[in-house]
Amino acid sequence: MSADSPFEKPLEDDGITLGPEDALRREIEKSKSLKVEKLQLRDEVEKLRTQTASLCEENKSLKYKIEQLEKQTPTLPLDIHSQKKSSRPVISPGWSFFLLIFNLGAIGVLLILLLQR
Repeated sequence: MSADSPFEKPLEDDGITLGPEDALRREIEKSKSLKVEKLQLRDEVEKLRTQTASLCEENKSLKYKIEQLEKQTPTLPLDIHSQKKSSRPVISPGWSFFLLIFNLGAIGVLLILLLQR
């Protein structure tokens, strides 16, 4: 028999042939379970919509607070911004000259002590 034959009886999962009443009852149970699932999904969609709306409101209020804080903070001079961008501290030329002389003196003392041995 082919799959399209009207004389074939629907089979249950374990291979037993169902009668028309049993097949109808099974279809009704499937329909009920699908309706319940549809209602649960509707409830979940509504919950997600309310959550989305509350998050949008919270986002707007936080943006407003940020704007208010930006208006309240005074602007900083350009020198402070340029110092924050550079990661190296600025050393005056006097210190670098002093360190050069100190290091040359230390090397000289070490060489003298090494030659005396």
